Amino acid sequence: MHTILVTDDNELIRETLQEALVNAGYRVQLAKNGEECLEAVRHGDIDLILLDMRLPDMNGLDVLRSLRESHPDGIVLMMTAYGDVESTKKALELGAFDFIRKPVTPKALSSIIKMAMEIRSLRQEIQHIIYKNKERYGYHNIVGRSVALQKVLEMTTRAANSDATTILIEGASGSGKSLIAKCLHYNSLRAYQPFVEINCASIPPTLLESELFGHEAGAFTDAKKLKKGLVELAQGGTLFLDEIGEMQPALQAKMLQVIEEKCFRRIGGTQNIVIDIRIVAATNKNLKKALDDGTFRQDLYYRLNVINIFMPPLAERKEDILPLVEHFIGLYSREFHKPLKRIDGDARDALERYDWPGNVRELSNTVERIMILEDGDLLLPEHLPAAVIKGKDKPAGPPSLDAPGAERTGSDFNLKKMTKDFQAKIITTVLEKTHGNRTEAAKILGLSRVGLYHQMKRLGLLKKEDC
Repeated sequence: MHTILVTDDNELIRETLQEALVNAGYRVQLAKNGEECLEAVRHGDIDLILLDMRLPDMNGLDVLRSLRESHPDGIVLMMTAYGDVESTKKALELGAFDFIRKPVTPKALSSIIKMAMEIRSLRQEIQHIIYKNKERYGYHNIVGRSVALQKVLEMTTRAANSDATTILIEGASGSGKSLIAKCLHYNSLRAYQPFVEINCASIPPTLLESELFGHEAGAFTDAKKLKKGLVELAQGGTLFLDEIGEMQPALQAKMLQVIEEKCFRRIGGTQNIVIDIRIVAATNKNLKKALDDGTFRQDLYYRLNVINIFMPPLAERKEDILPLVEHFIGLYSREFHKPLKRIDGDARDALERYDWPGNVRELSNTVERIMILEDGDLLLPEHLPAAVIKGKDKPAGPPSLDAPGAERTGSDFNLKKMTKDFQAKIITTVLEKTHGNRTEAAKILGLSRVGLYHQMKRLGLLKKEDC
């Protein structure tokens, strides 16, 4: 039940409003002057305040100013019997929800209070969503311990706290560029304004302009009514242009104009719309190469590239793999109500050896599949995809042509010697993996135990006591 505080120096008005509000289902508190009003707010949970413009101890505007400081989320409805336009304007500027002219009818009062409560509820819901997003996209959710990732975090923190209105994020697909963009927004002063995202590669070029800039009614055949574009909807917040490298040159020119002039026109429009937004662009393409090819405008590139954040691929930050796996195990354990899994030693080796060409996205999908399909509390090698296992078990490559085994005979390599050294290296590596177990090593190599013995003898790998 919502609580309403009625503040008026007229006892009859207080009692009349109290009766009407109680009948409408509200809890009511009464105050006869400004001091009682402020005291009630300090010590109670008040949802809405009906405040008279003229009180015996202080002006209603002064009370309103104090309420804005002590109770910024409270809804204040000003009441007056006087048609003071200047006071009304000032009250609205100070944050009053609305102005009610006395005498107040119960029907009109009920209607405006209902509207005010609905708006308050929406505000609270928005605040809750923003709080969840700030928690979800906090820096603690960027998991990893590599030096490369720590540099990314440092740059992201500095960029988020800056006044920069253009930031470029580069990196391979699936490396986490979208997460960085959201961290930039939700850890900045723009966090309470919109975060608007669009993938430039997912929308046909003919439609992308309308999506970004909107259109006026009648601008083209199917434009039956006015449509606001994403640039306009991002007002005060962040516009995230993912895969900007796919944007067509003509649209790049219009985007450059938005950045430089901080205004735009809807398609078919004649009026400039002034905007205050931060543009975060991301790409997995080599934009410098695109500059050479003429597929990306040089002036736009340098406008976007004021602050550059590069997300290195997972293959270059192997020490982040296991922390990410543990993070995703915890995440999907909660989502699918499955027990937390420990990671088997051989599975750890396989996970760390694999290059993860799909980066963090591929790793996340792999863990998600395991958590859905596999029971038990241990993540084993056999739970991993074949490609990951193959990446673990593949033998070392042939020796370098500059390696000691690559002696020359005349102008040719000694192929027989190189082949023998390579075979010896493979057998030695497999024996190390099996801790000297020849039966297990023979299985891996596709040999019988006797066959492995003869190969070791031929290659000089047997100890004297084995001969």
